Amino acid sequence: MAVDISRAPFSVKYRELWLPRGINENASLPSSRYDGHGLAFTGARRGTTCDGVHFDGTATSNINLGAIHDNAATFYLSSRFKFDQSFSIAATTDQYIWGKFLDATHFLWLVFKAADGKLYFEGQDGGANDFSIAAQDGGVDIANWEAGRWYNVIASISVANDVRFIIDNGTVVTVVTAIALPNGGDLVFGDSDDPGAGTGFKGVIADFFCEEGVDLTPNQEEDYYRGIPIATVDNAYPLDEGRGTTAYDRGADGNNGTLDTTATWAWGRVKQPVISFDGINDHAIGAIGTDVSGAVTIIWVGKLKAIYDGVQDDHYLVEYFIDNNNNYTLYLNSITGDIRFLCVAAGTNAVADLNAFGIEIDDYAIFIGTVTAAGRIQLFANGRLHATDNGLAPIAAGGVITYVGAEDSPAYYDVSKPLMVALIEGVFDQVQALEYSRFLDKVFNLGVVT
Repeated sequence: MAVDISRAPFSVKYRELWLPRGINENASLPSSRYDGHGLAFTGARRGTTCDGVHFDGTATSNINLGAIHDNAATFYLSSRFKFDQSFSIAATTDQYIWGKFLDATHFLWLVFKAADGKLYFEGQDGGANDFSIAAQDGGVDIANWEAGRWYNVIASISVANDVRFIIDNGTVVTVVTAIALPNGGDLVFGDSDDPGAGTGFKGVIADFFCEEGVDLTPNQEEDYYRGIPIATVDNAYPLDEGRGTTAYDRGADGNNGTLDTTATWAWGRVKQPVISFDGINDHAIGAIGTDVSGAVTIIWVGKLKAIYDGVQDDHYLVEYFIDNNNNYTLYLNSITGDIRFLCVAAGTNAVADLNAFGIEIDDYAIFIGTVTAAGRIQLFANGRLHATDNGLAPIAAGGVITYVGAEDSPAYYDVSKPLMVALIEGVFDQVQALEYSRFLDKVFNLGVVT
């Protein structure tokens, strides 16, 4: 769906404007302003706002990753999923989320069982280390799964830490065993095998990460639940392509998956291109020359892919950087758990935080930060003023480098997906911030501004 931002409710002069529809072969994003500065991509690529891949449970509804991680003795997998219809003991068939199947006595998989409505992590290696454990919530096996609700699941095997199984950062279920992945068979998600037996998952799967040889710490498990992968990942599948039959592996191994014939891309209300970051090392950098002097308004619009409050590290949405003493940044401050607008200029700081602004994965947001020539900053979210600070000196003259999805090192990589990033000359007042947010809300069909 094309967007037209030329019809703003009042006159707007863009110093910089980046719209993902113009992404060039996953290598760069030219400026949408005729004399603006383009963004060069490292790892980032053109994605979409699709919610993941939908599976209908039939034998040809899966994504096949190939025969990877054979015989791995330490391995974890994290993924998000949601059912089309509620699953409980009333279900008619089992449903498999993923599996690596060699034969009837050599496999590892996650399966919802119709017999009792529970999700099981199961493995067999011929008998010596076989196991079957059910997911729990508060120490009680979960037997009812809501339709349309996203769940996070992390399942792992380990030489050192045995088997671990966690739903939504809740009760960890463990079993002492030394099982390894089968020495053969394809890793498949949406089902246990390809082709399946008509007992595949019926719903949407997204944000699929796996790696061998690594034991996650409890903090890393919590970060995965909140949407943030660890720094190195073998296989990372955001599943945001939105078209075609390839699920691109954004991790280190590059094992692209193939959508079978009845696996389809899942869409919500928003159908737009985005800059897709994997949260591992992807970022975009603009050439030196952006002008942030004087009164300016900073815009970031996108799909939020993390519950930021509680994650271990900071994560940067956008930074306009001259040097350590002169920069404007919109980022997640991991200490406070807030999205923060931080302005540093000539040895002075001004800070505006989004206090009590709740975020769930896949929320959409319009963030607006303003800086007056007199040194007053404000931060708006979805049209509403959240914080104000004063006392900022004028920023130093000189060319600015723009970083999107990371800070200036680059480091502190982000996983959220921008629909639009812009720098506007002049400062919005409260009425204009609300009017412009309503305009963007309508343009992108976000449904977040009243």
